[in-house]
This record gives sequence, C-alpha cells and structure tokens, in this order.
Amino acid sequence: MPRCREFDINEALDQALNAFWLKGYASTSLCDLLTAMGLSKSSFYECFGSKRAVLLAALARYSQRELAESRCHFAAARPVPALIADWMNQSLLPNTCRPGERCGCLVLNLAIELAPHDPEIETAVRQHIDALNDCLASVIARGRAEGSLSGKLDPPRAADALLNVLTGTHVLAKGGVERERLQWVIDDHLAKLFADVAVSH
Repeated sequence: MPRCREFDINEALDQALNAFWLKGYASTSLCDLLTAMGLSKSSFYECFGSKRAVLLAALARYSQRELAESRCHFAAARPVPALIADWMNQSLLPNTCRPGERCGCLVLNLAIELAPHDPEIETAVRQHIDALNDCLASVIARGRAEGSLSGKLDPPRAADALLNVLTGTHVLAKGGVERERLQWVIDDHLAKLFADVAVSH
C-alpha cells in the first residue's frame, strides 16, 4: 500500500470517524469522506478499499479508545461510587473527542442505523457493549468488596442497568432534551444504586 505511507492512517481514520459520527453512515457520501480524510480517490481506494471498510476500521479505533479511557478512569484509587458517578456525569459534558454536542455515542448510533441488518456491524457493536459491561461489572464487584456498594447488587445486571441509563441519555440528548433533565435521570438512578449502602451505614 505505497500511497498509505504518504499520510497518517490513524489521523485519516479519526476524520472519517467524525464524518460518520456527525451524519451517519448512509448520509456520509464518498465525497464527504474524501474531504474529511484529505485523500484523493485513488489513495482512498488503494489504502482502504471501500467506504464500509473505512467504517469498520474507524469503529474499531473508536471502540479501543473508549474502552481504554473507561478502564483508565476506573483504575484510579478512589471510592467506586465516586468513580461511577463521575463516569456517568462526564457523558453529559461537551467532549473534545466528539465532533458535535448532540452527536451522541457512535456505537449507539451504528447500533440503531446498521446493526439490525448488518451482522458484522452487529458483532462489533455487541463486542463493544459486552466489553464495557465487563468493565463496569468488575468495578461494581470491587465496590461490593470494599463495602462502598451494596452486597445485594449483581454486578453484571447492575452494569447493564448503568449502560441502559447511559444510552438512554445519549438518545434523549440527540433529541434536544435539556442537560438538566438528563442530569436528573442519572442522579435518580445513582441514588437508587447507592441507596442500600447509605441505609446500612
């Protein structure tokens, strides 16, 4: 792939990711991609082959980055409830990694747009969700062990509930729901998650 040496492939994928993130897969034309990635048509086809191949590569890069950032966050030596609350609340803040304030979560966007009729995308989406669930379940189990979360919690189920709230707030945010209302949703769920420990103490 000689032309691929003429540019930073990861930077090109990041720009493609942003294009898909903002407009969705179907609405992102080849012209949009070429402009975003700064590539000629010949370089694009020589290095990536197709629009779909770029999407898969960009999605893999996004998933790796998001999972690494979450694992790094939860590895901090802080009480688990504080880590979970900060992680949930960060989803409501403008993020320098996102190309727009109402672009939502890329994995969730693709789960809605493509996963129901594209098995390969469905597999990539499920792998990301399952890996994130495993990460959260491990953190919740740690909280149970340290006594900062209730021993009644089932870690995988509690992790699924957190992901459900998180994805729901992303969808509501894309629909224009005010951040204050989304904060109430998160705060109410976290209050229930932490309630048993507060009562027992």
